[in-house]
Amino acid sequence: MKPSSLTLLDIRIQKWIARQGWNSLREIQENSIPPILRKNCDVIISASTAGGKTEAVFLPVISQILKSKRNNGYQVLYISPLRALINNQYERLIKMVYGLNIPITSWHSDVPNNIKVKSLKNSDGILIITPESLESFLINRKDEAHNLFKAIQYVIIDELHTFIGNERGIQLQSLLSRIEHCQQRVIPRIAMSATFSDYNFVKKFLRNDSIIPCEIPSKGDDSHQMMIIIKEYTTKDHISYIKNITEDIFKRLRGSNNLIFTNSRYDSEKYASLLSNMCKRLFIPDAFRVHHGSLSKTIREKTEKDLQNGLYPISVFCSSTLELGIDIGKIESIAQIESINSVSSLMQRLGRSGRAGDSSKLRIYSIDRGNNIMYYLRSNLVQNIAAVELTKEKHFQSPDISGYHFSTLIQQIVAIIGQFGSFHPKNGWKLLCQEGAFCNISAKLFLEIIKSLAKNDIISQMRNGQIIIGSKGESILNKKDFYSAFNSDKGYMVINKNNTVPIGYIKEDPQVGNSIILAGISWKIEYINYRNNKVYVTQNGLGNITHYSGSLVPKDNIIIQKMRDIYLSDEIYPYLDKNTNTPKHLLRARSFLKKIGLDKSSIIQYRTKTYIFTWAGDKINKTIYLMAKYYLDKRISYNHLYITDLKINDIESIIRFGKVDAIELANLINRGAKEKQKYDYLLSDELLNIEYANTYLDIDHAWEILIELNSYIILKMQ
Repeated sequence: MKPSSLTLLDIRIQKWIARQGWNSLREIQENSIPPILRKNCDVIISASTAGGKTEAVFLPVISQILKSKRNNGYQVLYISPLRALINNQYERLIKMVYGLNIPITSWHSDVPNNIKVKSLKNSDGILIITPESLESFLINRKDEAHNLFKAIQYVIIDELHTFIGNERGIQLQSLLSRIEHCQQRVIPRIAMSATFSDYNFVKKFLRNDSIIPCEIPSKGDDSHQMMIIIKEYTTKDHISYIKNITEDIFKRLRGSNNLIFTNSRYDSEKYASLLSNMCKRLFIPDAFRVHHGSLSKTIREKTEKDLQNGLYPISVFCSSTLELGIDIGKIESIAQIESINSVSSLMQRLGRSGRAGDSSKLRIYSIDRGNNIMYYLRSNLVQNIAAVELTKEKHFQSPDISGYHFSTLIQQIVAIIGQFGSFHPKNGWKLLCQEGAFCNISAKLFLEIIKSLAKNDIISQMRNGQIIIGSKGESILNKKDFYSAFNSDKGYMVINKNNTVPIGYIKEDPQVGNSIILAGISWKIEYINYRNNKVYVTQNGLGNITHYSGSLVPKDNIIIQKMRDIYLSDEIYPYLDKNTNTPKHLLRARSFLKKIGLDKSSIIQYRTKTYIFTWAGDKINKTIYLMAKYYLDKRISYNHLYITDLKINDIESIIRFGKVDAIELANLINRGAKEKQKYDYLLSDELLNIEYANTYLDIDHAWEILIELNSYIILKMQ
């Protein structure tokens, strides 16, 4: 038997472990201690929710702090995606370092300024911060930042998967490279994350220059029992399926703590309101709540505390806000309404239940509606089965980390001017691109972005070549929301007129006298302060559900490909609910697929339309859609499974023209539709087309599919 890594830890940490009553460390904890203590590599700690990741990281990290000479300056920079998660981890870490004289400092907009000032005067220990607050720190405390971070031994990133492939993630990468640039040394990075199938892209995201190795300690067998049921609703009557789902949730979930995930804030509000009203009609306590990003911090935190305390059971309708590892106590089960679009997201949600050795319980309310081909294929049901099967196989989608992210680069250009005062274009490109987060952006592209910013008076160039802030750039830098790389989805703040307590935010333009539903409660709009974007409301018994901003989550391509396998299989899955005839719905879908010939051909006729099933996802199908528009001046339709209205001779014609440049296709789309990120409006038309083509189109794979289709057509004609 190999010796336990426990002996490598400081004796005070060993005593803390003994006080917890642990007989042994988990495998992920045992295996993480040696590489973290060596400090010569990056480390990715990957395990399921409640798998012991926090202890795997902080047992050796705190031990290392205790063994170190404590100079003035923070020892650990701990970056977290959410303020709520920071508060949660602060409470956990305070217990771990009790009596060890290691300060823990939370740093975000809700932390009182006197606490921050005290920490700055005696900087030491662990600083827990969001990327946005870290950005503010580097700009507004630029004279202090170097000394405050000179003693850092580790950078720890919590919930790494939430950063990969998005604007916030590229900002985080840039922040870390800027810190290392200022300190002129490599600082080991430790990432805590959900489980992935392929870790190559995770390593690349964590440190794109691979200047030091990266280790992934074995987590051992962290699998546990999953209890799953899928209920399919296929009525064409909109009211009927909503009624059936709310009644089932009321019957089965009331009386315990549950999380019910929806694909939109609108749906969370809708179902919560219906169930709250059901409780009122029956004169019983309201056991249903709402939790999403448009609700006020006070309301969200109260819901989290009520879940954690467990004094009375509640079921919470939520978007992705409760997907992460915030401590909310024991959750009996997870429910999902509508379709599951991401395997990794489903795995995260499953991890919220089934702690302390219990089984994870998942209820999926699948809905197929309408009178079209997708309805008869029961596409949402098959999509949900595909997501469940991939979860059981632990096969996850690899995020795309190849995007240009021009918008975030613009933010970082302005940020380094705020931090350093000015920069020479060559040095700026070296810091941000060659050695930084934007490593796929050439010097030529960087200079084009600089020119575009100068044209918009965001920056200005001095005679010595140095880039400084322009007048419009100054106003951007001084805005409160500058430190976030993404657009805020907040619009009008909704305030209870009777007690002036904030309820949340609505994006749509409000009208006095109208009713809205927010936090599952109906409110009447009494007064609007347009100057301060505030809406004052009183509670009433009527209401229309307000609409919220937010883009649709793209479906994992592996789910789409798995759907095809499920259609062509004969397997009947044991978790399909027989009481709602869900197994029969799957059989009917497979029967319909064979009836229209989709089991033998990708090109089928249904009713008056030609359908070409690519099974390729929105990105590739959108590219084919634009090819048809570019070459043939023809408007076709598409979704994630198929394209329609493209004839056989159309495919032959496109092939004859040859492969087009993606930038030419991007030019077909109006500018407003391409301005998707925060600072896209500052890009020239040419740069905006380059970014759109790189991020939202896939010429090579679309061309491969067209070639395959053309070959199939030729073979069939022979």
